[in-house]
Amino acid sequence: MQNVPIVIGVIVIMTAFIAYTLKYLRNNSENFSLRKMAYMVILLTMMGSMLNALNYFFATPPGFFNTILSVNMAMFIMTIAIVYLLWISTQIEIKRITRKMALAFSLLFAWNEVSMGSFLFTIAYTASARTAMAGTAGIIGYFTSGLNSILFVVPMISEMLYILYLFKESRIVRIMFGSIIAMSAATPSMIQGHLFKESFSIAFTALMVAFMIILFEWIANRRNSITEVDMSRLSILFTIYSIMSLGVFLGVVYAKPFYIAWLVYGVGMLLGMVFYFYVALDPSPVGKKVGWLKSPSFMFKVLLTSFVSEMFVAGALLYLNNGSPQEGLSGFSAFSSLLGGVNSSVIPAVAIDIPYIIGAITNSYIFLTIMGIEMGALVVFRMRKLQWKEKRVNLSLALVAFSLYTLFWPNFGPESFYKVLPIWANAGSLGPMYPAVIAALVGSYALYAVLALLFGRRSYCSTLCPSAVMYGGTLGQQMIGYNYQSSISRKNIGSKFRAAIYPYISMSWIFMIVLSYLSFETSGGLSNYTLYGIDPIVFFSFFIWNFLWYAFFISIPFVGMSPCRRYGWCTTGTFVGFFSKIGLFKLKVRSPDTCVTCPTKDCVSACEVGLGDLPGQFIKQGYFKSSKCVGAGSCLEACPYDNIFFYDVRNFLKEKREKKISQHP
Repeated sequence: MQNVPIVIGVIVIMTAFIAYTLKYLRNNSENFSLRKMAYMVILLTMMGSMLNALNYFFATPPGFFNTILSVNMAMFIMTIAIVYLLWISTQIEIKRITRKMALAFSLLFAWNEVSMGSFLFTIAYTASARTAMAGTAGIIGYFTSGLNSILFVVPMISEMLYILYLFKESRIVRIMFGSIIAMSAATPSMIQGHLFKESFSIAFTALMVAFMIILFEWIANRRNSITEVDMSRLSILFTIYSIMSLGVFLGVVYAKPFYIAWLVYGVGMLLGMVFYFYVALDPSPVGKKVGWLKSPSFMFKVLLTSFVSEMFVAGALLYLNNGSPQEGLSGFSAFSSLLGGVNSSVIPAVAIDIPYIIGAITNSYIFLTIMGIEMGALVVFRMRKLQWKEKRVNLSLALVAFSLYTLFWPNFGPESFYKVLPIWANAGSLGPMYPAVIAALVGSYALYAVLALLFGRRSYCSTLCPSAVMYGGTLGQQMIGYNYQSSISRKNIGSKFRAAIYPYISMSWIFMIVLSYLSFETSGGLSNYTLYGIDPIVFFSFFIWNFLWYAFFISIPFVGMSPCRRYGWCTTGTFVGFFSKIGLFKLKVRSPDTCVTCPTKDCVSACEVGLGDLPGQFIKQGYFKSSKCVGAGSCLEACPYDNIFFYDVRNFLKEKREKKISQHP
């Protein structure tokens, strides 16, 4: 690096300048005028245009033409600003900073930051060094290198820290600001050396997961009390997360810093900075607390963008962990090849490849670890608030089951383990249907059938299945309210599946059996039934449980809670549901009369699966039994009279023992 004193001087001056203008705008937001606006616009435009002109002057060969062009560039930009101010003075009367003005100033600040970063990149490195960093992408690569340079990131973070220190913001705004600062500080330019990709990707992922946990818990506690302003800000913030995560993925898969592939990450940081400045200047009042339960679109955006972010960072880490699969491949083709995809430009093949790749990523131990940490933390938060000991035990077992049964054993356990022990009932989730795994698969279903007969569907759906962790945390429990908000969900309320659902349940089983057989034939070398190179049962497993499942989870605000349980497309769920219905498990009440006089019927609104006829069956027969009931226990917690309890094999044996004692005292 050259011209170090000049670089440091520019950084100090620009940081002080931005900090001063931000403070001035914030302090005068309620007492603004055209004169003050003109003063600030001219200052910001002058600084930005000077940096642009100087950057062009130093980046191009010296000569009369380039010198004249650089001077006129600055004058032209300043002229545009002055003409705009003259025009605006005839249109409106300015008394305070509006939201549009706050956005305009935020963009001006961002322009100044980018201009400074590009200028410092030009004077700090020689032409050959700049070319080496920017690659052959021309001006775009040059711009990308400037955005991702430490010379851009350090001043940006310094200004953000100053704002955080200077202005008194609400707790949620401080959390949002903190996440942008932390994730920007993890930029690759701050982590040098041979392992920069690995170090950067891990650091970025860890920070994103930590802040998502904090934000999810904050959102969960404000189902009915979040403001529209905070919902809007959070939607933007999660979108920025997804853009930065996409940038991480593209940068890792395509190229090293700071070639054109890192442009997306740089833009993500830039958007984060614009968002930061905008929130700091936003004059909007806090507004009325409306809650997100009445705004399904907000929660849908949060779930979608968080899933996209997690998938991209998991994909980047997965790629780094396995390395490039084939020489000569790059981007989508390389990643597809890495995961066993089809690597074809044929449209039908790509249509198969995309869900397969998403399924392969979400089935990987890296994604499961990320998702498990996030959702597991929310489960722990809920356990800390629970008074019901049995539910705490159940959630603890669910966490252990996820860690061992879903994450550790399938990915790190001995391969021979699956050939002798029943462990996972979803055909294809661990690979093609080889003859050796048939006994374990049959054993799995037999085990689940016995457990369902004794303890009900909750032995699988609320304990062993990963859904138990996904639905069991604080955020999942608060989303139960969508069961009665969504029009689709309201049509599927009750203890029985709708008639229209049964064809889908049947087709799920038919597809699984047929594709399992085709996979068996293929794995044995008897035939070749691969789908564009992909084993049919593996694709089915990825599509159903690693693609469709997450599509439904993201759509909970529109389809209701526990969609895999309520709509019957999970073959394992319908299997254990059948044995649960004919087994010992049921929900019982101590007094049906209590249900008659209950004014609120809280058990109904609390049910994860939307069993709206709970009170009716309690009143009529003193118990409730349904193949859809997963024994989550939310109804027991919600009952204000402590009237509902689980009945399973333990109660059955206790009754037998008491009866025997009474007969033979």
